[in-house]
Amino acid sequence: MTYTQDYSTTTIIDDFGSESNYPTAFGITFTPKVSGIGLGLLGLFGAGYVLVTFFMPALGKYLELKLDETTKQEQVNQQTQSTLQQKLQEAEGRLQQAEKRRATVLDLYANSNDLKTLLLDVNTLIQSRDLTFLNFLPQGDPVIIGDDSLGAGAKNKLKRQTYQLTIKGPFGNTHNFLRDLERLQPLILIKDLKTDLVQTEIPVNLVQSGNRAELKPQINDTLNTSMTLDVLLPLTPEEIAALAPPPPPPGGAGQAQKPEETPKK
Repeated sequence: MTYTQDYSTTTIIDDFGSESNYPTAFGITFTPKVSGIGLGLLGLFGAGYVLVTFFMPALGKYLELKLDETTKQEQVNQQTQSTLQQKLQEAEGRLQQAEKRRATVLDLYANSNDLKTLLLDVNTLIQSRDLTFLNFLPQGDPVIIGDDSLGAGAKNKLKRQTYQLTIKGPFGNTHNFLRDLERLQPLILIKDLKTDLVQTEIPVNLVQSGNRAELKPQINDTLNTSMTLDVLLPLTPEEIAALAPPPPPPGGAGQAQKPEETPKK
């Protein structure tokens, strides 16, 4: 026996397309289209929630840190510039002080004009102390001080003009003259000081006053005094330049010369 039942195509389509087969909530039937829109809205809401809850605070914190970093960097730059400016001013102040000290020291040394009037100045001192002027002889031309006799700082920076001076007179007057000579404006070094009595035997008198007795010479203790005077002068810029070592040849700085090769036989 064969059983046959006819199905209508329209009925099948209506059964599958009917909204009664989809869930309903709050009066909304969640068809595939509605469900897709709902899921899209839900995803958008979730993205917005994540953006507002996590990303925006993090972005605000980042921008705040970035602004703070920029502000501190500007402060550091200002402090660095201020420190550099302060150090520059301190260096300039030290340079000015060094220049003043240098000028003060150079004023102590003689110059060409001092050498021209030195004989007159010395003769004036000798006469003021009632001494006899015997001789005043220059010993050659000025010589550059190339050793450490006056200290390492004076090496190749000063020169000396040497004179031989001889005077005659009493001890007290001679002593006062030496003190006056030290006060002269040009810096003078006294060397090889030598004194001799003009008269080796001096008669004396015994003078008694009450209970005291005192020996007094009948004549003055006249001395012949000779000495060497070194007048110090600073070098001129031309003399300093002449003492500077020559510059190395082009391309030869720091290179050792190669030994000459022996020609092969």
